[in-house]
Amino acid sequence: MLKNTYPGLAIVFLALLSGAQAEENGGQFIRLVAALDEPEYYCLDLAGWGAHLQLDDPLQVHTCKNRGAEDQKFHFSNGQLKASLYDRCVQVAGSSGNTLAGSAIIARACSDSPLQKLSLDDNGRIRIGDTGLCLGVGAESAEASGPSHMWRTLSAVACDDAPDDLATWQVGLE
Repeated sequence: MLKNTYPGLAIVFLALLSGAQAEENGGQFIRLVAALDEPEYYCLDLAGWGAHLQLDDPLQVHTCKNRGAEDQKFHFSNGQLKASLYDRCVQVAGSSGNTLAGSAIIARACSDSPLQKLSLDDNGRIRIGDTGLCLGVGAESAEASGPSHMWRTLSAVACDDAPDDLATWQVGLE
């Protein structure tokens, strides 16, 4: 259950764009609510950038970049979380439609796979279908490219056991 640690969280959810609106605007940043050790916060991120983009590598969280960072723009649409400009959907790694806590989060061609069923709940958790798992970030960070950039791992975590500061998200940077 979400504690009073994030009192403005309900207001943030009122500002969510629908999938169609987000597509028209090129997507939005999906940011961890807690700043942790990064004053610029952490956002969902496709590995690499520009000509060095690595679409087949696992997703991560990375220092939220400027508004022109296409590798950090996503939107929810039809029960999926889509990389807005790359014709890919966010998917949890698994086998035969099943996954486990600790599994990597990847970007794959959109399909009807149950491993691509993601939704943002009222507590700011990005739930993976009805698995009881959510998207969560690792407890450790490391320096990334750029003058002050940091990154952390992103994986499937048990929703009920994950600390709020490592698994509570908002759409948009504000």
